[in-house]
Amino acid sequence: MSIAVRTLVEAMEVPYRIYGSADREVERAAPIDRADAASVTFCSRAGEAGVRLMRETGAGVVICSSESAVDEGKTFIVVDDPRLAFLRVVRRFFAEKPEPGRIHPTAVIDEGASIAPSAHIGPFVWIGAGCSVGEGSVIHAHVSLYPKTRIGSNVTVHAGTVIGADGYGYQRNERGQLEKFPHIGGVVIEDGVEIGSNTSIDRGTLGDTILREGSRIDNQVHIAHNVIVGRHAAVIANAMIGGSTTIGDGAWIAPSACVRDGLKIGANAVIGLGALVVKEVAEGETVMGAPARPAEEQKRFLAAAAKLAKGS
Repeated sequence: MSIAVRTLVEAMEVPYRIYGSADREVERAAPIDRADAASVTFCSRAGEAGVRLMRETGAGVVICSSESAVDEGKTFIVVDDPRLAFLRVVRRFFAEKPEPGRIHPTAVIDEGASIAPSAHIGPFVWIGAGCSVGEGSVIHAHVSLYPKTRIGSNVTVHAGTVIGADGYGYQRNERGQLEKFPHIGGVVIEDGVEIGSNTSIDRGTLGDTILREGSRIDNQVHIAHNVIVGRHAAVIANAMIGGSTTIGDGAWIAPSACVRDGLKIGANAVIGLGALVVKEVAEGETVMGAPARPAEEQKRFLAAAAKLAKGS
Protein backbone atom coordinates (compact mmCIF):
# COMPACT_ATOMS: atom_id res chain seq x y z
CA MET A 1 0.00 0.00 0.00
CA SER A 2 1.43 3.36 -1.05
CA ILE A 3 0.39 6.45 0.91
CA ALA A 4 1.03 10.02 -0.19
CA VAL A 5 2.41 12.59 2.23
CA ARG A 6 -0.73 14.70 1.86
CA THR A 7 -2.67 11.69 3.21
CA LEU A 8 -0.20 10.96 6.01
CA VAL A 9 -0.54 14.41 7.52
CA GLU A 10 -4.30 14.00 7.87
CA ALA A 11 -3.66 11.43 10.63
CA MET A 12 -1.38 13.68 12.68
CA GLU A 13 -4.05 16.02 14.05
CA VAL A 14 -1.40 18.70 14.72
CA PRO A 15 -0.19 21.78 12.81
CA TYR A 16 2.52 20.95 10.27
CA ARG A 17 4.68 22.36 7.50
CA ILE A 18 5.73 20.30 4.48
CA TYR A 19 9.10 20.82 2.78
CA GLY A 20 9.40 18.86 -0.44
CA SER A 21 6.78 17.02 -2.44
CA ALA A 22 3.42 16.37 -0.79
CA ASP A 23 2.81 13.78 -3.50
CA ARG A 24 5.74 11.58 -2.44
CA GLU A 25 4.50 8.12 -1.44
CA VAL A 26 5.67 5.71 1.24
CA GLU A 27 4.94 2.03 1.83
CA ARG A 28 6.15 1.46 5.37
CA ALA A 29 7.29 3.04 8.65
CA ALA A 30 10.87 2.39 9.75
CA PRO A 31 13.58 3.46 12.25
CA ILE A 32 15.64 6.40 11.02
CA ASP A 33 18.83 4.32 10.67
CA ARG A 34 17.14 1.53 8.69
CA ALA A 35 14.70 3.44 6.52
CA ASP A 36 14.73 3.47 2.73
CA ALA A 37 13.18 5.73 0.11
CA ALA A 38 9.80 4.04 0.52
CA SER A 39 9.77 4.66 4.29
CA VAL A 40 8.49 7.33 6.63
CA THR A 41 10.48 7.89 9.81
CA PHE A 42 10.85 10.51 12.55
CA CYS A 43 13.59 12.37 14.38
CA SER A 44 13.16 13.90 17.83
CA ARG A 45 16.80 14.80 18.36
CA ALA A 46 17.76 18.45 18.32
CA GLY A 47 20.97 20.18 17.30
CA GLU A 48 23.74 18.82 15.13
CA ALA A 49 23.09 15.19 16.13
CA GLY A 50 19.54 15.46 14.81
CA VAL A 51 20.61 17.21 11.61
CA ARG A 52 23.18 14.50 10.95
CA LEU A 53 20.62 11.73 11.43
CA MET A 54 18.13 13.39 9.09
CA ARG A 55 20.73 13.99 6.39
CA GLU A 56 22.15 10.48 6.59
CA THR A 57 18.84 8.58 6.69
CA GLY A 58 17.65 6.87 3.54
CA ALA A 59 14.02 7.64 4.37
CA GLY A 60 11.89 9.32 1.76
CA VAL A 61 9.82 11.14 4.39
CA VAL A 62 11.05 12.47 7.74
CA ILE A 63 8.82 13.84 10.48
CA CYS A 64 10.90 16.29 12.55
CA SER A 65 10.77 19.50 14.58
CA SER A 66 13.33 21.60 12.65
CA GLU A 67 13.92 22.78 9.11
CA SER A 68 17.70 22.62 9.62
CA ALA A 69 18.20 19.43 7.64
CA VAL A 70 15.81 20.21 4.78
CA ASP A 71 17.17 19.20 1.38
CA GLU A 72 15.73 18.41 -2.03
CA GLY A 73 16.18 14.65 -1.78
CA LYS A 74 13.52 14.02 0.84
CA THR A 75 10.19 15.30 2.08
CA PHE A 76 10.22 16.81 5.58
CA ILE A 77 7.13 17.23 7.73
CA VAL A 78 7.88 19.71 10.51
CA VAL A 79 5.77 19.54 13.70
CA ASP A 80 6.24 20.45 17.36
CA ASP A 81 6.24 16.83 18.60
CA PRO A 82 7.60 14.43 15.95
CA ARG A 83 7.16 11.28 18.01
CA LEU A 84 3.48 12.02 18.69
CA ALA A 85 2.79 12.80 15.03
CA PHE A 86 4.68 9.68 13.91
CA LEU A 87 2.88 7.32 16.27
CA ARG A 88 -0.45 8.59 14.97
CA VAL A 89 0.68 7.91 11.41
CA VAL A 90 1.82 4.40 12.32
CA ARG A 91 -1.37 3.66 14.25
CA ARG A 92 -3.56 4.86 11.39
CA PHE A 93 -1.78 3.30 8.41
CA PHE A 94 0.71 0.63 9.44
CA ALA A 95 -0.28 -1.02 12.74
CA GLU A 96 -1.83 -4.48 12.76
CA LYS A 97 -5.43 -4.42 13.93
CA PRO A 98 -7.18 -7.50 15.36
CA GLU A 99 -10.33 -8.41 13.50
CA PRO A 100 -13.34 -6.77 15.20
CA GLY A 101 -16.08 -9.15 16.24
CA ARG A 102 -13.95 -12.30 16.06
CA ILE A 103 -14.19 -14.75 18.95
CA HIS A 104 -11.60 -17.52 18.63
CA PRO A 105 -13.15 -21.00 18.77
CA THR A 106 -10.88 -21.98 21.69
CA ALA A 107 -12.14 -19.17 23.91
CA VAL A 108 -14.31 -20.23 26.86
CA ILE A 109 -17.00 -17.68 27.65
CA ASP A 110 -19.57 -18.14 30.39
CA GLU A 111 -23.14 -17.86 29.17
CA GLY A 112 -23.67 -15.12 31.74
CA ALA A 113 -20.96 -12.90 30.23
CA SER A 114 -21.67 -10.05 27.83
CA ILE A 115 -19.39 -9.49 24.81
CA ALA A 116 -19.93 -6.49 22.53
CA PRO A 117 -20.34 -7.34 18.82
CA SER A 118 -17.17 -5.44 17.82
CA ALA A 119 -14.91 -6.91 20.54
CA HIS A 120 -12.08 -9.28 19.64
CA ILE A 121 -11.48 -12.35 21.82
CA GLY A 122 -8.26 -14.27 21.20
CA PRO A 123 -7.26 -17.94 21.56
CA PHE A 124 -7.70 -19.73 24.90
CA VAL A 125 -9.26 -16.76 26.65
CA TRP A 126 -11.47 -17.52 29.66
CA ILE A 127 -14.26 -15.09 30.54
CA GLY A 128 -16.25 -15.84 33.69
CA ALA A 129 -19.80 -15.22 34.80
CA GLY A 130 -20.97 -11.65 35.10
CA CYS A 131 -18.11 -10.28 32.98
CA SER A 132 -18.58 -7.75 30.23
CA VAL A 133 -16.33 -6.63 27.37
CA GLY A 134 -17.17 -3.37 25.61
CA GLU A 135 -17.17 -2.19 22.01
CA GLY A 136 -13.86 -2.31 20.18
CA SER A 137 -11.99 -3.96 23.03
CA VAL A 138 -9.31 -6.58 22.33
CA ILE A 139 -8.61 -9.48 24.67
CA HIS A 140 -5.48 -11.30 23.52
CA ALA A 141 -4.56 -14.97 23.92
CA HIS A 142 -4.61 -16.78 27.28
CA VAL A 143 -6.16 -13.89 29.22
CA SER A 144 -8.33 -14.90 32.18
CA LEU A 145 -11.20 -12.67 33.28
CA TYR A 146 -12.59 -13.86 36.61
CA PRO A 147 -16.28 -13.28 37.40
CA LYS A 148 -17.37 -9.67 37.94
CA THR A 149 -14.72 -8.19 35.66
CA ARG A 150 -16.22 -5.34 33.63
CA ILE A 151 -14.21 -4.01 30.72
CA GLY A 152 -15.21 -0.84 28.90
CA SER A 153 -14.83 0.22 25.27
CA ASN A 154 -11.57 0.26 23.28
CA VAL A 155 -9.61 -1.54 25.99
CA THR A 156 -6.64 -3.76 25.11
CA VAL A 157 -5.54 -6.62 27.38
CA HIS A 158 -2.37 -8.40 26.26
CA ALA A 159 -1.61 -12.11 26.46
CA GLY A 160 -1.36 -14.01 29.71
CA THR A 161 -2.85 -11.36 31.96
CA VAL A 162 -5.16 -12.37 34.81
CA ILE A 163 -7.84 -9.94 35.94
CA GLY A 164 -10.06 -10.54 38.94
CA ALA A 165 -8.25 -13.24 40.92
CA ASP A 166 -8.39 -12.98 44.71
CA GLY A 167 -5.95 -10.67 46.41
CA TYR A 168 -3.75 -11.55 49.35
CA GLY A 169 -6.18 -11.06 52.22
CA TYR A 170 -5.85 -13.18 55.37
CA GLN A 171 -6.42 -12.89 59.10
CA ARG A 172 -4.70 -15.00 61.76
CA ASN A 173 -7.15 -16.88 63.96
CA GLU A 174 -6.88 -17.84 67.61
CA ARG A 175 -4.69 -20.82 66.63
CA GLY A 176 -2.26 -18.71 64.63
CA GLN A 177 -3.59 -19.99 61.30
CA LEU A 178 -4.29 -17.74 58.33
CA GLU A 179 -7.96 -17.53 57.43
CA LYS A 180 -8.85 -16.15 54.01
CA PHE A 181 -10.83 -12.93 53.74
CA PRO A 182 -13.49 -13.64 51.08
CA HIS A 183 -13.20 -11.49 47.98
CA ILE A 184 -16.68 -10.63 46.74
CA GLY A 185 -15.87 -7.48 44.78
CA GLY A 186 -14.91 -7.19 41.12
CA VAL A 187 -12.70 -5.25 38.74
CA VAL A 188 -13.77 -2.28 36.63
CA ILE A 189 -11.63 -1.36 33.61
CA GLU A 190 -12.85 1.91 32.12
CA ASP A 191 -12.70 2.99 28.46
CA GLY A 192 -9.42 3.31 26.59
CA VAL A 193 -7.24 1.41 29.07
CA GLU A 194 -4.32 -0.76 27.89
CA ILE A 195 -2.91 -3.57 30.03
CA GLY A 196 0.32 -5.39 29.18
CA SER A 197 1.13 -9.08 29.18
CA ASN A 198 1.42 -11.36 32.23
CA THR A 199 0.03 -8.71 34.57
CA SER A 200 -2.15 -9.49 37.61
CA ILE A 201 -5.00 -7.26 38.70
CA ASP A 202 -6.81 -8.50 41.81
CA ARG A 203 -10.51 -8.16 42.45
CA GLY A 204 -11.74 -6.04 45.33
CA THR A 205 -12.55 -7.55 48.69
CA LEU A 206 -15.95 -5.88 49.15
CA GLY A 207 -15.92 -3.10 46.55
CA ASP A 208 -14.12 -2.99 43.19
CA THR A 209 -10.56 -2.55 41.99
CA ILE A 210 -10.78 0.26 39.41
CA LEU A 211 -8.62 1.34 36.49
CA ARG A 212 -9.87 4.71 35.30
CA GLU A 213 -10.18 5.90 31.73
CA GLY A 214 -7.02 5.97 29.62
CA SER A 215 -4.70 4.49 32.25
CA ARG A 216 -1.76 2.36 31.11
CA ILE A 217 -0.51 -0.74 32.90
CA ASP A 218 2.68 -2.32 31.55
CA ASN A 219 3.84 -5.95 31.43
CA GLN A 220 4.37 -7.98 34.61
CA VAL A 221 2.75 -5.49 36.97
CA HIS A 222 0.88 -6.45 40.14
CA ILE A 223 -2.18 -4.39 41.10
CA ALA A 224 -3.55 -5.58 44.45
CA HIS A 225 -7.14 -5.60 45.68
CA ASN A 226 -9.11 -2.35 46.04
CA VAL A 227 -6.54 -0.24 44.19
CA ILE A 228 -7.79 2.72 42.17
CA VAL A 229 -5.61 3.87 39.27
CA GLY A 230 -6.45 7.37 38.05
CA ARG A 231 -7.20 8.61 34.57
CA HIS A 232 -4.23 8.49 32.19
CA ALA A 233 -1.91 7.31 34.96
CA ALA A 234 0.90 4.91 34.02
CA VAL A 235 2.23 1.93 35.97
CA ILE A 236 5.37 0.50 34.33
CA ALA A 237 6.95 -2.97 34.18
CA ASN A 238 7.53 -4.98 37.37
CA ALA A 239 5.88 -2.37 39.59
CA MET A 240 3.86 -3.56 42.60
CA ILE A 241 0.93 -1.55 43.93
CA GLY A 242 -0.23 -2.57 47.41
CA GLY A 243 -3.88 -3.05 48.31
CA SER A 244 -6.24 -0.10 48.77
CA THR A 245 -3.76 2.37 47.28
CA THR A 246 -5.15 5.26 45.24
CA ILE A 247 -3.07 6.57 42.33
CA GLY A 248 -4.04 10.02 41.11
CA ASP A 249 -4.77 11.12 37.56
CA GLY A 250 -1.71 11.44 35.36
CA ALA A 251 0.69 9.87 37.87
CA TRP A 252 3.75 7.96 36.64
CA ILE A 253 4.97 4.83 38.47
CA ALA A 254 8.38 3.87 37.07
CA PRO A 255 9.66 0.30 36.52
CA SER A 256 10.20 -1.93 39.57
CA ALA A 257 8.71 0.59 41.99
CA CYS A 258 6.92 -0.80 45.05
CA VAL A 259 4.08 1.13 46.67
CA ARG A 260 2.94 -0.19 50.04
CA ASP A 261 -0.73 -0.71 50.81
CA GLY A 262 -3.20 1.97 51.75
CA LEU A 263 -1.31 4.97 50.40
CA LYS A 264 -2.45 7.90 48.29
CA ILE A 265 -0.29 8.91 45.33
CA GLY A 266 -1.26 12.40 44.20
CA ALA A 267 -2.21 13.48 40.70
CA ASN A 268 0.75 13.91 38.32
CA ALA A 269 3.17 12.54 40.92
CA VAL A 270 6.26 10.66 39.71
CA ILE A 271 7.57 7.56 41.47
CA GLY A 272 11.16 6.92 40.42
CA LEU A 273 12.82 3.77 39.13
CA GLY A 274 12.89 1.05 41.78
CA ALA A 275 11.52 3.35 44.50
CA LEU A 276 10.09 1.88 47.72
CA VAL A 277 7.16 4.10 48.66
CA VAL A 278 6.13 3.83 52.32
CA LYS A 279 4.24 7.11 52.80
CA GLU A 280 1.87 9.28 50.81
CA VAL A 281 3.13 11.28 47.84
CA ALA A 282 1.74 14.76 47.23
CA GLU A 283 0.23 15.98 44.01
CA GLY A 284 2.93 16.75 41.44
CA GLU A 285 5.75 15.49 43.70
CA THR A 286 8.65 13.36 42.45
CA VAL A 287 10.10 10.78 44.81
CA MET A 288 12.93 8.26 44.45
CA GLY A 289 15.04 5.85 46.46
CA ALA A 290 14.40 3.18 49.09
CA PRO A 291 12.72 4.35 51.17
CA ALA A 292 11.40 6.92 48.72
CA ARG A 293 12.16 10.58 49.45
CA PRO A 294 11.46 13.80 47.54
CA ALA A 295 13.85 13.93 44.60
CA GLU A 296 16.00 16.83 45.82
CA GLU A 297 16.31 15.31 49.28
CA GLN A 298 17.37 11.97 47.78
CA LYS A 299 19.98 13.67 45.61
CA ARG A 300 21.45 15.43 48.65
CA PHE A 301 21.47 12.15 50.56
CA LEU A 302 23.31 10.35 47.77
CA ALA A 303 25.83 13.18 47.44
CA ALA A 304 26.51 13.12 51.18
CA ALA A 305 26.86 9.34 51.17
CA ALA A 306 29.29 9.51 48.27
CA LYS A 307 31.33 12.19 50.03
CA LEU A 308 31.39 10.16 53.24
CA ALA A 309 32.50 7.04 51.39
CA LYS A 310 35.24 8.94 49.62
CA GLY A 311 36.48 10.38 52.89
CA SER A 312 36.69 6.97 54.52
